[in-house]
Amino acid sequence: MRFIILFLTCLYLWKFSEAHANPIEPSWADSMRKVHAKLKGNTGRVAQFDDSITYSMAFWSPLGWSDPTPFLSDDGLPKKPENKRWRDWIIGPRDKGPKFGNYSGWRVGNALKAMNEVIRRDKPEVAIIMLGTNDIASGKVPQGYQGGLEQIVDKCVAAGCVSILNTIPPRRNRKEAVLAANGIIRKLAVQKKIPLADFHDAIIKRRPGNSWDGTLISKDGVHPSGGKSQDYSSDNLKTCGYALRNWVNFLALRQVYFRVLHPEEAK
Repeated sequence: MRFIILFLTCLYLWKFSEAHANPIEPSWADSMRKVHAKLKGNTGRVAQFDDSITYSMAFWSPLGWSDPTPFLSDDGLPKKPENKRWRDWIIGPRDKGPKFGNYSGWRVGNALKAMNEVIRRDKPEVAIIMLGTNDIASGKVPQGYQGGLEQIVDKCVAAGCVSILNTIPPRRNRKEAVLAANGIIRKLAVQKKIPLADFHDAIIKRRPGNSWDGTLISKDGVHPSGGKSQDYSSDNLKTCGYALRNWVNFLALRQVYFRVLHPEEAK
């Protein structure tokens, strides 16, 4: 009996270490490697297509100066690029405004019109995309939303740019519309085999029910809350909405980096 217990324990530890040494590859990895192979652009350039939630300097700009690696757990992937820091690799974290594809009040149509110039000029390697909060302001998903979002993704694919789709956060008094828009976003991520940063799910897991209102979502009921947007501790991720969005997108980008852009560094 003692031998059997010892054997099973060793088997468990071997399987555990094997899983951590060879973490499961995301379903989109092979598809995105084929997309990335077409890139004739700028290594490390990350475009941002969105509305005011991205236009705010609280989003993504902290990745230009802060270090998220101390907050990472051991998941089998390196914590940072080889011989460099994340802020050394990421280009354009402070790219804010219409010329960069993001601005207050924007909807899918606005980003669709602006992105051609962004792709032509900046040739981004990766694009973070989150659109829909303003589109569903009336309480429903408008006609053309799904088609427009799909066009944005297709334009990125054609340019060899890896898209990271974001679900939109909860919005006060717009629960059904938010869920409908996020259903479209999640379905599109599966159909196009592209990475998804599920911001909405991250919020609800930490603040279930309506407890996100006034905590991870600010008092206006729309925008993520501010604060220490570069602090990715578990406590702060329950109180600072922008820290949480930065975190879920960083985790998605890290997966893209080691699964698609530089898989040789993960070996």
